[in-house]
Amino acid sequence: MKFPLNILLIVITALFSSCGGGAPDAVKGADMDSTSSAFKWIEGKYIVINEGAGFYYEEWFKIDNNNYTGTGYALTLDCVDTVFSMKMRLMHEKDKTTLFYDVKNQNENKETEFTLTKGENNVYVFENPFRDFPSIMQYKILGDSVIEVTERGFAKNKEKVIEYRATKMN
Repeated sequence: MKFPLNILLIVITALFSSCGGGAPDAVKGADMDSTSSAFKWIEGKYIVINEGAGFYYEEWFKIDNNNYTGTGYALTLDCVDTVFSMKMRLMHEKDKTTLFYDVKNQNENKETEFTLTKGENNVYVFENPFRDFPSIMQYKILGDSVIEVTERGFAKNKEKVIEYRATKMN
């Protein structure tokens, strides 16, 4: 059983462009330490259950006040086979916050970059206008244990939107 490629980005979370002029106004010019604390929600272990297909797990760690790193992997429903795995990182700089995804055996093993374009009211939007799908990743924090993820973009010349919830395990 294979997961479609878009399942890969379902939780991305680990969940994550050059448009938008850098960091959003809520983040621009802010103190690095206080701004990076806005991303504390990303720390921890998450799960997405895709009924009938399998599970996706993701875990994020804080490296320092401005950097987080994570790993994610999808398992078949019987938890026997790994469908895919990836490394992720979130990097906060003075004028830019970026999510990077490196999916094993995809994209010539190069990272895919998404830049934060909005970060307010518990909603974080990361964009990469050079990708077809997803080109927009939105994370809405619904409390201490649930993140609603919306992926937007184009696949086969049609607009595509996928929504799901990642549940924090710890």
